[in-house]
Amino acid sequence: MKRIAIATRWGMATAGPADARLSVRDPVDEGEPHTQEEKDALFIGMLRLHIANLIKPLGHAELADALRGLTLQSFPRRLQGETQRARSLLDASAVRDVDKASAAMDGLIGGIVTRAGPLTDTGAEPADQEALSRLNLRPVFVGVEHELIRAAIDAEPQAIRSRLAEKGSPDEFARPDRAGGWIIPLGQERRIIGGT
Repeated sequence: MKRIAIATRWGMATAGPADARLSVRDPVDEGEPHTQEEKDALFIGMLRLHIANLIKPLGHAELADALRGLTLQSFPRRLQGETQRARSLLDASAVRDVDKASAAMDGLIGGIVTRAGPLTDTGAEPADQEALSRLNLRPVFVGVEHELIRAAIDAEPQAIRSRLAEKGSPDEFARPDRAGGWIIPLGQERRIIGGT
């Protein structure tokens, strides 16, 4: 339990202390050490929330809610049900592939974002992507690796750490966020997103 004390004293022009004071006491409290299992659970929970917050506005609200639900569930039977639901929603999600992509970003779940905001319709064809670019709407595809989401659902911390530690080959356009996410500029002379 974190303890902190804050005291404020206002200054007065007459009949009291002339200067204002703000005092803070934040003692160092040694807590119990976390087990590796607890650290892994925190790691998985934070990754699930990161993915959920990223993909929800990109048209994947149900999958995001399922990932969020996994972080809140502590009963084994309900957790198993939530895990099955999240797997089903992931399998039903459109997986996008990047034209001329490096192997490091194979199969992404996400959506297109422009200067005007996210496009929740995930079916933008290559011609649409080029038109958005020509209109100077700066379209980018923002997505998370499909296999990383599966590992987060299945609570596989070692697989996730290995995947995140992999050094992908440098790409002229695509930028990773070092948490399994990718930002890929779209349009002519850039990348094209296609997929199932």
